[in-house]
Amino acid sequence: MIKKPMNFAKLLRGYKAGWVAISSDFRSVLFAGNSLKMLKKRSEKLGKKVYFFPAGKSYNNFIG
Repeated sequence: MIKKPMNFAKLLRGYKAGWVAISSDFRSVLFAGNSLKMLKKRSEKLGKKVYFFPAGKSYNNFIG
């Protein structure tokens, strides 16, 4: 099975500041907010594996 490269620019479009919580399959943004602490609390309630990324103006340096 060949993995497709992730397009973080497309996934995170519209998130310019703060933090985002991404699903474990990297297909959707579950939460977004100003505080990483707040996102961690929300993700604990969800009970699923979540990845956190800082939001920014450009995602050109992310390789997936």
